Amino acid sequence: MLNPDRTGVVGRVRYYDIGPDAGPTILYVHGFNIASESFALVVDRLRPLGVRQVLVDLRGHGASGPCPPELLNIDDAADDFINVLTHLQVTGPVIVVGHSLGGPVSLSLMRRHPDAFQWAGSVQISSAVEPFTVHGLPQMLAGPLGRLLEYVVRFTPHFAEGMRRGITRTIAPVLAMGFYFRPVPLSVIRLHADMIQNTPLSTYRGFFDDLLTHSEVGAAEVLDGMPGYILVGDRDRVTPVSQSFRLAAMWPSAYLQVLPGSGHMPPLDAPGAVAAAIERLLDVVATQPRSPGRSPHPSDPA
Repeated sequence: MLNPDRTGVVGRVRYYDIGPDAGPTILYVHGFNIASESFALVVDRLRPLGVRQVLVDLRGHGASGPCPPELLNIDDAADDFINVLTHLQVTGPVIVVGHSLGGPVSLSLMRRHPDAFQWAGSVQISSAVEPFTVHGLPQMLAGPLGRLLEYVVRFTPHFAEGMRRGITRTIAPVLAMGFYFRPVPLSVIRLHADMIQNTPLSTYRGFFDDLLTHSEVGAAEVLDGMPGYILVGDRDRVTPVSQSFRLAAMWPSAYLQVLPGSGHMPPLDAPGAVAAAIERLLDVVATQPRSPGRSPHPSDPA
């Protein structure tokens, strides 16, 4: 559980606000068919630091609830985060943490709003800059199975949603277990299964087209000189290691770390590595404040 100090709704999304309302802010952007709770283990590790942590359930996910499919795309989802930060009157440096689908969403918000906030650093986890269906498991969405799923959801939505509820009630735990290749507590599997089960079918339909085509190669400009970390599990089959190397090639100021034995869910199977990367960026922010037009690099001398 996140146990936020403050929570609320801005537009179509639910946000969770933890810690003081001054100083650096860590902004978390979760992945597809999960929710902000996927970062709970990371948040708990950083809570003793007394830093502000802001999480948002993507539209169509978690407590944000169902959203019309035509309003579900990466850029609009990114704008929700801008609106939340504006609502919370965030003024200090912001470290953006994006996981899976949250990777391109977080890159979109920084790329399309480069001057909206002080983007002080980023941690990209199991992220992708090319369309999700170019590599890895999501390729199946671009094939006959994906087209069949889209047809069923589009033309028989009530039947499809009922079928989803029945099926996921049974197989969600099995699906969740398939993401892990190292021992994790049963509570982690249950949490992941609950998040899968609670994602409405309209969310799958809504993001379908965007997942086929959306690219964040253009984010190279906003990432130029920004300190950061790229984390990926060596057993990730959803956004494989090659995508993280692609991101590293366009973001030379970031450190790439391949996590042995981790799959697609480092926030849950390697939360210590994620928290450590964020804490290092917090140290950079504290010891070398951002100068105009330039983000500090983690290796710069204090």
